[in-house]
Amino acid sequence: MKRTIAITFLASMFVMAASVATAQSNSTASIPFSFRVGSALLPAGSYEITHIRSNVISFRNLDGHGNAFAMATTTTGDTAAVVKLVFNRYGDRYFLKETASKNGTGGMTFAPTRLEKSIRVEEARLQTDEQVLVATK
Repeated sequence: MKRTIAITFLASMFVMAASVATAQSNSTASIPFSFRVGSALLPAGSYEITHIRSNVISFRNLDGHGNAFAMATTTTGDTAAVVKLVFNRYGDRYFLKETASKNGTGGMTFAPTRLEKSIRVEEARLQTDEQVLVATK
């Protein structure tokens, strides 16, 4: 009986410690456009962003309309407190590129997906046809 109580107590302390640690690494953001995190397309809305591991974060739509996980290709410094999200934009499509930490010394960088790479190639191809006019005297 004492052993069961001790195990239950230790387990509850572990859960409380884990939830406190998680609460410290949560951020919220209101993102006014739909965007891609990895292969997931998420709608515009308010999101809870949780730092799960040194190279993994999650996005949870507060309205319950989408969730996604992203694994960083590179991390630097303190990545726990996400305060800035950087997206690549191609027309009306947005892709998560990187995050920055509260003190500016850390962050995560995310590799472009196959879809983003193909859109980037198409955008570059379309922009090569742009004309520039120069007036003469």
